[in-house]
Amino acid sequence: MLLAAIVLSLAPAALAGRDAGEPPAAARAQAEPAEPAEAMLAEPVRWRRSVAVGLPHAGRLVRGVQLPSEGEDFFTWDAVRDTVPNRDARRYGTDRLLRVLLRVLSEFRAANPGAPRVGIGDLSRPQGGNFGPRFGGRGHDSHQNGLDADVYYPRLDGRERGPASVAQVDRALSQDLVDRFVRAGARYVFVGPRVGLRGKRRIVQPLVYHDDHMHVRVR
Repeated sequence: MLLAAIVLSLAPAALAGRDAGEPPAAARAQAEPAEPAEAMLAEPVRWRRSVAVGLPHAGRLVRGVQLPSEGEDFFTWDAVRDTVPNRDARRYGTDRLLRVLLRVLSEFRAANPGAPRVGIGDLSRPQGGNFGPRFGGRGHDSHQNGLDADVYYPRLDGRERGPASVAQVDRALSQDLVDRFVRAGARYVFVGPRVGLRGKRRIVQPLVYHDDHMHVRVR
């Protein structure tokens, strides 16, 4: 009875919104996604309004938000140490970036219930700034102001780690992820030249050193 009452109380508001004219699909896709259920995450998220200062390759992050070490829909991957989870100081982004990530991963999981959890690599450092080779491996030319995230392609064998070769990439699931990030309003999705993923030309672009992961940049 309570559920029925709630539904009936919401119906007029929903109809009023429709009469007033709903925003276009592109505007809805770029709206702030709702905060995820904290029970789905290994640690609660300390949500706060963040500011991306400067450029992705020359900037900093103000009031960054830390991505949890794992959740029902994802694990974090340290490509430098080849371990799970990724280190705390490599998992900071803007609140906008985290909301987009968590929403897309939740929708991906719901649409592909048999798929493995998605691997998330580096975002930015706690205050952003340089994230070059001195932090391990090749480092990053960007990832400086909390707008970038490395998302590893799902593996055909379902293992929760980054793919070691293009042959291990599940292209169908990876393409689904690319499509979902594009619909969520990503500014760019950089993909490996040999993986064969496609999308809107100005958004989905091939980039060397990305045959094991896509690089998502939000607006």
